[in-house]
Amino acid sequence: MTENKVICYELGIFIAEENKDLLASILGELGIHDFVLGSLDCDIPAEYNPQMPKPDFYSELANDIPAIIYSEDKEYLESVKSSLEHVFKAINFKYNEKTFIIREIADQNWKESWKASFKPILITDQIAILPPWENINEFNQLHKIVINPGMAFGTGQHETTRLCLEVMLNYKMPESVLDVGTGSGILAIAAKKLGAVHVLGNDLDPDCMRIAYENAEVNGTPQIKFINIPIEQIEDKNFGMILANIESKPLKSVVPSICDHAKKNGIIILSGILSIEIDEFKEFMQNKNVRFVLSKIMGDWCSLVYEKL
Repeated sequence: MTENKVICYELGIFIAEENKDLLASILGELGIHDFVLGSLDCDIPAEYNPQMPKPDFYSELANDIPAIIYSEDKEYLESVKSSLEHVFKAINFKYNEKTFIIREIADQNWKESWKASFKPILITDQIAILPPWENINEFNQLHKIVINPGMAFGTGQHETTRLCLEVMLNYKMPESVLDVGTGSGILAIAAKKLGAVHVLGNDLDPDCMRIAYENAEVNGTPQIKFINIPIEQIEDKNFGMILANIESKPLKSVVPSICDHAKKNGIIILSGILSIEIDEFKEFMQNKNVRFVLSKIMGDWCSLVYEKL
């Protein structure tokens, strides 16, 4: 007897990166919420340039990543496509035959396989980073942080994020914390939940601001302030802890400002550095008016901790 396998489909919606927020809004109004937006993570390697928050290649790469809706019902996806075409016509939004692509996908258990790639991150008994489909009551960690992978911009899956979180647990949170290049806001949210009173996150990408604010709201930390300006323009220079999970090359560009914004004896946690770069980065940090405290390695990545003198 031949087994009848369920066939699954995906609807890929190919539009420019700058229009994906509009698409998300339209899908929401249509009552469609189970989609992957298809954006690049904020932490893609790039030169630090306050005048150009998104590098030249960002939009080109992001345009190749569609928003995706999965379903076992091909007719449903056809109806979604028709609805979007109707809306696009009504608002004079240009599209063509390449905008919508419906195809059969090989993975018959697409829901579980997609979700399986976003496992909960559990750090001692203190922090659990969870996707929204997990039941937070099943986790015993003191602090739960919910991050939606479909929103991109840093889901906490990368080793550099976990390194920061693990190092943060070594310290009692000071009154004020700055999260440089906050992305999804995950580290800022963690700092607030761990006891910081005033938390500020900055990022050059305005899209990150929207995502970070939404994540802060979802996680019950709406008091966190996010600003879309370079660290050089931040007036407060009295932070008890500064977090920077940024790829090492642009990180070096902002290190002088990071050190300048830390208060005396303030803790500086730097991540996004390859383990093979430890010695080079430690040498770079000399004469920055800071004292090396410790390094922590996970896989190919490391985090360095300094204290402001």
